[in-house]
Amino acid sequence: MLTLPFHNVTLVRVGILQVECHPYLNQSKLLDFCKSKDIVLVAYSALGSQRDPKWVDQSLPVLLDDPLLGAIAKKHKRSPALIALRYQLQRGVVVLAKSYKEKETKENIQVFDFELPPEDMKAIDGLNRNIRYCDFQFAAGHPEYPFSEEY
Repeated sequence: MLTLPFHNVTLVRVGILQVECHPYLNQSKLLDFCKSKDIVLVAYSALGSQRDPKWVDQSLPVLLDDPLLGAIAKKHKRSPALIALRYQLQRGVVVLAKSYKEKETKENIQVFDFELPPEDMKAIDGLNRNIRYCDFQFAAGHPEYPFSEEY
């Protein structure tokens, strides 16, 4: 951290790491590491995936159809998508959620209108299956292919 003597400005150096992160791939070890090093974890595919057959193995489960997410959503009168987004925010993960539909965009903003209790957070943690929707198999032979490592 650097404090400038004029203008009362403090500059903070922060790292950012963008990775696939959702309840089926919660990246908890990586998140803990990032927090310990003041690195902000940014989640892409926070709602699973758009299921594009060019990129995603169609045999993988659909995150937003998960019965546990559905039950928690029903309990809080929210959608499974909002539950998945809120889960990430409460863990300290920055979420990138895109939509081309105005209705979904408006719904996503409601993520700030509620909190999940600890028992729901713990239950969602239990969904982790290390399922990677974006595994970039076309690059698996590259010497710097990142998904061969545990993190």
